[in-house]
Amino acid sequence: MEIKELQFGHRRVCLYRLVEGCAPLVYSIDYHENGQLLLEACKQVDCGGFNLVTISGLRWNQELSPWPVETVVSRDDNFAGEAPQWLPVLTGEVLPQVERLLDAPPEWRMLAGYSLAGLFAVWTAFQCDLFTRVLSASGSMWYPGWLEYARQHELAVPLQGIYLSVGDKESTSRNAVLQTVGERTQALARLMAERGIAAQFELNPGNHFKNPPLRVAKGIKWLLQQE
Repeated sequence: MEIKELQFGHRRVCLYRLVEGCAPLVYSIDYHENGQLLLEACKQVDCGGFNLVTISGLRWNQELSPWPVETVVSRDDNFAGEAPQWLPVLTGEVLPQVERLLDAPPEWRMLAGYSLAGLFAVWTAFQCDLFTRVLSASGSMWYPGWLEYARQHELAVPLQGIYLSVGDKESTSRNAVLQTVGERTQALARLMAERGIAAQFELNPGNHFKNPPLRVAKGIKWLLQQE
């Protein structure tokens, strides 16, 4: 395995070259750099061959939120709605520089994210056609206005698969907005299936913080199997 690290301002990007030649390329956004933990989880569930790019160090609530909203969880939320500014950096700077380090173009790209990054990953499918598979593990589908947006807009890419998961205790939050995450995640999975997309919904044991790498790895495995 070869690891190369790049820096894009405050954002850290690591390329894990695991497969030579043309292979699927998984971009995974997480709060902290977790490539080794994610690869260990992928080995645990026997994912198969792919190359991995991890992206961390983002201003989380600001850069991954699709539009500004008022306080939801705490007074420090700061959901500034800067995803439209971060996405061109991802597609116009990160992707070209990372993929020049490969010995062949990717077979296809997957965008994966956990929590708010999961919401960002799905939102991205409505904005650009560079990622043909999308993974949202314990994604923030509770985000105000999100489900309505998804219902009212068309995808920008013919997705080959979308994987959505949530923990079985996430909907027991005391917060009325967060309580909607389970039903809204399932509703999004149904919406995607109605649009003819291979859509998988999985209910995982535990709360929002239980074993994120494993939850993402399970989604990677399922999406790698989609033709």
